[in-house]
Amino acid sequence: MGQYDIALRHIALRCGGELAQGLRFSFPVESVSWVETQLTALERRIDRVLELRGGGERCLVQLEFIVAPGKDLALRMFEYAVLLVLSLRAAADRGRGDDVIPPVESVAVLLSGRAAPWPLEGQFRTNWPESHRFCGQRFRIEAVYQRKVAELMARPGVFWLVFTPLAVDATEHSIRQVVEELRRREPRDEQRAELYAVMQVLAELAPWGHTWSKEIRMRVQELDEQSILASETLREVFEQGIEKGIEQGIEKGIEKGRRQGIEVMLRGVLARRLRRELSTAEQAAVANRASSLDDPQAAAAVFDLDTDALLAWLLGPDAE
Repeated sequence: MGQYDIALRHIALRCGGELAQGLRFSFPVESVSWVETQLTALERRIDRVLELRGGGERCLVQLEFIVAPGKDLALRMFEYAVLLVLSLRAAADRGRGDDVIPPVESVAVLLSGRAAPWPLEGQFRTNWPESHRFCGQRFRIEAVYQRKVAELMARPGVFWLVFTPLAVDATEHSIRQVVEELRRREPRDEQRAELYAVMQVLAELAPWGHTWSKEIRMRVQELDEQSILASETLREVFEQGIEKGIEQGIEKGIEKGRRQGIEVMLRGVLARRLRRELSTAEQAAVANRASSLDDPQAAAAVFDLDTDALLAWLLGPDAE
């Protein structure tokens, strides 16, 4: 999963409300928040868990971004759901959570995979197949790579636009339309830069044989030059980040590009939380820390830290 997991978890954290609206739940959602669900004893982390409240109801959404769904998809979703319930139970036992475990809706967001259409629902059955009762877990399947560009653009906000390079009918013309729409929906340069960067990362997957990376970069440069000039994050992503590593076509170049992409994202997160530009010393500290994140899971965990913990990790005395 690697860089796809890091990029999507980062953007999903900021776009929780749009993510929930796009999934269309049966009750009116009035508030959305994220739930931390790491089980350190098992060293497993669920991608994201949304807490939805509305109409007197409370529901959790277990969200998994999956690049290559195999025959074990249903088992993986069941396993993660069990881990989530165990983490909620452990939090309740420590007095850090509600006594009553809320209902959990599980969603698998598929980024690539087979050409045959996926059903809207999957299931993992734990009881005997001849039984008339069903025992196990059912989960929703959001195969975004099998959606059309228009379907993804019809969803509210900007979150679902990042998946359009994966769409089954994506073309150079539709990529241009998406960049234009993203500019319209997201007026802030830094946030728009992050979304462009995530689109670039996802375009690597090329589930239908075309990466669209070059087209994305060309359209952004053509239509959003002001954003590139105004945003250090976007400028570096396009000039020396992931795209450069891919074009070089060698493993060392790719890894360098990915590390630079992580560094750019870290700087953007820190600057946004501090509400100011980073000093030269702070930028150097971030670069030093980013170079140590060779493990994608470790990088994803860093993006999940709260502000104080992130500052301590990036700029503390042990950061040298």
